[in-house]
Amino acid sequence: MAILKSNVCNMCGGLLDIDIDRQVYICPFCGVTFDYEYFRKDNVLDIAKKSISRQEFGAAKDAFDYMLKKDPHNFEALRGLILCRCKWTSLRPMLKEKEVFLQSNDPALMNAIEKCEPVHKDYFNTIKESLDVLHSYRKGRAELAKLSDDLSVKRNTLIDLARAQAVNRTRFTQGFSELIDSMIMDDGRSFIPIMVIGSLFILYGLGYATFANRQYWIPVVVFAILALIIVIYNVQKAFTNKAIEAAKKPVKGAIDVLNVKIDELNKENNELIRTYNTMAAKIVNTYPIAEVEEVPAEGDTDSKPKDSKKSSGFPSPSRMS
Repeated sequence: MAILKSNVCNMCGGLLDIDIDRQVYICPFCGVTFDYEYFRKDNVLDIAKKSISRQEFGAAKDAFDYMLKKDPHNFEALRGLILCRCKWTSLRPMLKEKEVFLQSNDPALMNAIEKCEPVHKDYFNTIKESLDVLHSYRKGRAELAKLSDDLSVKRNTLIDLARAQAVNRTRFTQGFSELIDSMIMDDGRSFIPIMVIGSLFILYGLGYATFANRQYWIPVVVFAILALIIVIYNVQKAFTNKAIEAAKKPVKGAIDVLNVKIDELNKENNELIRTYNTMAAKIVNTYPIAEVEEVPAEGDTDSKPKDSKKSSGFPSPSRMS
């Protein structure tokens, strides 16, 4: 009997022997035999699809790799490797962008684009293009989050300035400071004339009262000093208010700019996600993946656990001779 080494037992994982005379595969470890037909193209794909449906992605990958050794352009096998890469049983998760973690430069996808038949190239290219659109959308969403944070900071700054301005305005002698505030130019150049004129009036009144009523010169001097203090105090309030208004202007300008950018980015992102959803729907509905129905063997009442590393009975590329 001529015996050759080939393939792996899907029961125990042992390397199978080929009995050329009997035309069967024999497992020297558990005694299971497989007919040659077991490893024919249709059966290999059927085994791979069943492994995918059971979420046994390691076993499915072995079967698809085995299939591609025989047929490097097989569409089902090329797409199956993408499913194994994503750990999906179909491409329907693409309809929910939050579940998509496949990259447009993924080796399995790039290999499918390179090796597939021309009739299927548009299909795999559409997957790649949709992932590029999704990447742009996520990048835009991240930028939008950053802009929103910046906008929140600017708004908080504006609120703090408004509070400081409110506190300044509610301080003592508000009416007089508002009068002075209305006389001060935006650049503060009227400060010196106001102080000079005010001081001259106070000194004139002080001198006149002192010489006209010498017996009351002490109260007059005290009154004049108090009046001068009030003038200086309110001038300082008015300048504080002007400084706060000047500080608010660039903040308001930055908020307006950020609002414009956020609106534009929202429009771009909405267009990108619409484009992606359209492409994802096209991908899912083109060459749809049919669900595989499995018929349990007689006496097999226990459900098999989902094990992505379970052997499919096909050698991985490193174990094939």
